Amino acid sequence: MTTGKIRKRMRMQSWVLLVLAGLVGTIHDVKAAEHQATPSTRETLVVRCIRCHAPQGDNGKLDAIEAQRKSPEGWSMTLSRMVRTHGVELQDGDARVLVKYLSDHYGLAPKEVEPYRFILEQRNTRTTQEVPKPLQAGCIQCHTYARIALQRRTQDSWERLPDAKVALMANIGSETASAGQLKDYWFDDAKNSAVPHLIKHQPFETEAWTAWQAVKKPSYAGTWLVVGHDPGRGGDYTGQLTLTAGEDDQYTGEFSHTFADGSRMDGSTTGTIYTGFQWRGVAQAKESGAAGREMRQREIFFASEDGNTISGRRLLTNLGDLGMDETWYRRQGGARLLTVSPAMIQTGSPQKVKLFGMGFSGDILSADKFSFGEGVGVLSLRLDGNQTIVAEVFAKAGVAEGPRTVSIQGVAGEGQVAVYEAVDYIRITPERGFARPGGIRTPKIFQQYEVVGYANGPDNAKGTDDDVKLGRIGPVKWNLEEYVKRPNDDDIQYVGSVDQTGLFHPNEDGPNPKRHLMEGNVGDVWVEAWYTPEGAKRPMGARAHLLVMPAKFIFPPIE
Repeated sequence: MTTGKIRKRMRMQSWVLLVLAGLVGTIHDVKAAEHQATPSTRETLVVRCIRCHAPQGDNGKLDAIEAQRKSPEGWSMTLSRMVRTHGVELQDGDARVLVKYLSDHYGLAPKEVEPYRFILEQRNTRTTQEVPKPLQAGCIQCHTYARIALQRRTQDSWERLPDAKVALMANIGSETASAGQLKDYWFDDAKNSAVPHLIKHQPFETEAWTAWQAVKKPSYAGTWLVVGHDPGRGGDYTGQLTLTAGEDDQYTGEFSHTFADGSRMDGSTTGTIYTGFQWRGVAQAKESGAAGREMRQREIFFASEDGNTISGRRLLTNLGDLGMDETWYRRQGGARLLTVSPAMIQTGSPQKVKLFGMGFSGDILSADKFSFGEGVGVLSLRLDGNQTIVAEVFAKAGVAEGPRTVSIQGVAGEGQVAVYEAVDYIRITPERGFARPGGIRTPKIFQQYEVVGYANGPDNAKGTDDDVKLGRIGPVKWNLEEYVKRPNDDDIQYVGSVDQTGLFHPNEDGPNPKRHLMEGNVGDVWVEAWYTPEGAKRPMGARAHLLVMPAKFIFPPIE
């Protein structure tokens, strides 16, 4: 096969995966909400799949398909493989119907998803998980443990899986053996070690799934209050979302977010609920101001089992390398405090903080009803609508540094703030990040950093257990420095740049003729941040490591 054909095939595989990854995202576009009547979902499954998957037994379950349970992303990956490898032809709307039907009837319960949400939310982060020993040699060399754990199968389906792997990847034995962890041939290890473990610990029928199927699923229509955090430009934000129910668990909504810096973002969303609790949506949003950006955002959220809280991640790129953490709270009767911003109070001078929640009224605006913890008093209170209370507070000089709980008499919920005398040091989060070049043959993968301030705490010593985490600090100046690991190291000249919001922009992919041996634009650098506290003569700094890895071409919905 020529180089040109190989590249063409790689681009085609990447394109198919990206398109089908969007099944749980782009299928929620506004046009999808206007879907017309279609054949029954069960009928679509049978018509499109029965040619290869024959009905089994008295119940007529389709072979292989109805012997496993997965997330919406897992089912979209299955469809991707059917299209890419087996030539399945889908009509317009089939993909949406099939992913919805399979996720609802052969999905996962909330308890089964919760430990592995991070992989579905496409978090660009390091997560440590203990991998069962039987899976370490034969499975983890190619798959994340989260991807494996987000499946349930019948015993027969697990037992047939190694045969399917060999049929699809004839060289799997030699590829996995090269890592040096296998004591046996891959097929024998999979059959004798991995499969028995999976049959026992990830069976098709579970108590969690049986219980979830029996629960009446709530409607998510109504008004929701929003609390979120953008590690990039906006910091903490609050807002409101109104959802309107459509057919087949589809919803449309309008939202408005207000950030800590005073900026706003308004938009509309269209989403679908899968398996009764998994929201997958697409939002069209616009920042405030004449120069405000318009953007398309993907939403990957999960509802609590009682249906009153929805939390997850708002993705700012298709690959999920940039995103915002967000929680929706259903508006219900009664007053409730949700969050306090900013979540830090410096001693010795008055400061205004905002308490965000629901059902606030003038009846609660009495200083003796508010508690900000030891050493913090309330100077004034002002109601800003029925969702926000602006409080002017004062922390006495000399009070102990540390966290405080904020509460309001007669109001449900609590908030958290930190009392401190001064910012003693800063740290960058994440402390180990990664990015990938792109822009020519493949998308770039960015890395967002932000700075968090700390106080030394009662022992006045840095890096001890009583240190007080204060929250996001600014303004900050950003720069890169060389991470020296060889003579004449020059990665900093080629890997990219960091802007003054802490966002690292990688360079273009491909061999660089300006580098020694035409290396790509990859390498290690330090990301540095500098913060100057008010009245200080010199800034304090922090470092984080950044690894710019080679370009990536395949982006499955579940890594």
